[in-house]
Amino acid sequence: MFKPLGPGDYARLKPYFAGQGYQLCPYSPASMIIWAGCVHDAFYFEDGDRAWFAEHEQGEGGRRRLLLPVCRPFRMPSPAELADGAARLGYREFRYVPQDWLDAVGRAEAEKFFTVKEEDGYHDYIYERTALAALDGRRYAKKRNLVSQFEKACGASAAVGAMKGACLKNCLDLFDHWEKSRGEAMDIKKCERKAIANALAHFRELEMSGVAVELSGRLAGFAFGSRLSDGTWALNFEKADISFKGLYQFLDREAARAVPAAYSFIDKENDLGLAGLKKAKESYFPVKIVKSYTLELKN
Repeated sequence: MFKPLGPGDYARLKPYFAGQGYQLCPYSPASMIIWAGCVHDAFYFEDGDRAWFAEHEQGEGGRRRLLLPVCRPFRMPSPAELADGAARLGYREFRYVPQDWLDAVGRAEAEKFFTVKEEDGYHDYIYERTALAALDGRRYAKKRNLVSQFEKACGASAAVGAMKGACLKNCLDLFDHWEKSRGEAMDIKKCERKAIANALAHFRELEMSGVAVELSGRLAGFAFGSRLSDGTWALNFEKADISFKGLYQFLDREAARAVPAAYSFIDKENDLGLAGLKKAKESYFPVKIVKSYTLELKN
């Protein structure tokens, strides 16, 4: 019934996501695929007008969970449909359930079938693309100052371009340098490295795009992402050499400028419950924070 999810399934599943309206980054098909095999194994099942997606945590006793099905044409499935589908498919839990679904169906209706819990650390931060690309106004004064410091110190040697060719081959080396400079060797970073490697290996196939910053011909930063919905672009990864003051802010601005104009918003994903990451994301003034929930069958 369920099949393993991989890069070769992107084109087949893309039509389901043409009008999808879930505003959480796990519903980017490219994101689903590149994280498969990192912290969990991913699967999909085509069922009439919808595609179901499942995550199985790796290791003995790992949890088995569904994501919300993606319908074609898009609609919000009812709690009764989800409960019936979960029972039929042999699952008891959904994760990455966005606030917009809960608002659409009503929490009281959802709680007839499920125990609803907020999924801390997995709320997505949504920004206006034009605001991040311009950094105008008093609230972005500190960001502009850091960008100016970087441009004054390194502007003559900085080159910004699309991610392609040799850049794709050098991104993992930069990630390793970034991780070492932060003194972190966390399991999540190992998983993140594998996800980045998956993305780079299938960059064109998954229709991803992004920008790279080179300093004197050496890769110093990269940022890339994928389509989430008609109006929102997901920024999946952003890494830079932290020894250059202001480079991150410069890269962030250039990444926003490179997002196609058809996208009004940028989803910069979640903060994993990390205080430092939460502070960094809040410092760019999101226009919306989309909460994530889990649903567990009551019966």
